[in-house]
Amino acid sequence: MKGSFPATLAAGAASVVLTFALVVPAGAKTTRTFSGSNPGEVEKNARKAGYDYPDGEMKCSSRCNQRWAKD
Repeated sequence: MKGSFPATLAAGAASVVLTFALVVPAGAKTTRTFSGSNPGEVEKNARKAGYDYPDGEMKCSSRCNQRWAKD
């Protein structure tokens, strides 16, 4: 027995949406990478933008970079 194409397509789309809703947590954090000439400047820039805590390693060469997160 063959189903109609629109019904099959709708069922497939609903399955994808349901799966996506189950995988993505409701309170996901937002992350962004900040840079500065030193670690203090990186922290100042991140906090000024509303980010709460570091979410990665501080990497410095000529400039410092670090990923920060907020909930």
